Amino acid sequence: MNSPAIRKKVLVGMILLLAISFPVMIARADGSPFTTTFSTDVLSQYIWRGLAFSKDSAVIQPSITMTYGDWSANVWGNFDTARHSDNPFYLFNGSLLGQEGNAKWSETDITVSWTHTVCTNFSVLLGNVYYAVQPPLSATDLDEVFGGVSYTFPWFTAAFTSYGEVTHTADVWLELDLTRSIPTDCLYKGSALNLDASFGYSWLPHHNNILDEEGDLGSFSQFQTCWLTANLTFPICKYVTIAPKIGVSLPLTDRASNYLDANSLDGKAYHVWGGLNVTATF
Repeated sequence: MNSPAIRKKVLVGMILLLAISFPVMIARADGSPFTTTFSTDVLSQYIWRGLAFSKDSAVIQPSITMTYGDWSANVWGNFDTARHSDNPFYLFNGSLLGQEGNAKWSETDITVSWTHTVCTNFSVLLGNVYYAVQPPLSATDLDEVFGGVSYTFPWFTAAFTSYGEVTHTADVWLELDLTRSIPTDCLYKGSALNLDASFGYSWLPHHNNILDEEGDLGSFSQFQTCWLTANLTFPICKYVTIAPKIGVSLPLTDRASNYLDANSLDGKAYHVWGGLNVTATF
């Protein structure tokens, strides 16, 4: 999958697979009605697992999710309005591999998942996510399988999910999410304040990872990132909501700080971002 042509063919093939397989999911599922959700985030920066995948430019992240019963399929994308970087590891002749300041569609992710409620408040999750990532952040596409569990306590929901990269390496990402939704009818009828605290552990066993700004290579196994997000959801009508949001991301160890510095497009380990989400569900 090093060839862009091959990556495009694989991406098209997966989209066609979703289109073909989803009616089968619908035909076999029971219970919940079929729903389609369209969502778009407009954010000041693209942050993923503590890594900055944009610098000094707004990003637009549209998404469509189809759900029936326990099954869900999602296609998500990232559009960088002015793609550039000051990170020397991603520069070529002073620009981001010829992309300095240019708007660019940089990523498309396709996710298929199954979520099942085992008993009251307890559910399990299985799925697969395919990342079609454009250079320079990746010369190849990636594929992760994941699984997890979640439990809803009286005051919050805790979820633990494990991700494993299966295309090229044995990378593992472990994530703990703590979420709480607080009704805020005093502000606006039907509104809610949604809080999320997430903690991630990264295990990169291969020895070609850039570990610091000196360019040292090696394996990496650390508690990597904590990020805190908040959004305030306002219903506009029966089907549409808007939600201003803000997030903070910070490294959990000194070594993680060095790793994030070296692998973020902005060369930083600490990030604050914000923006607006618009969601329509039918």
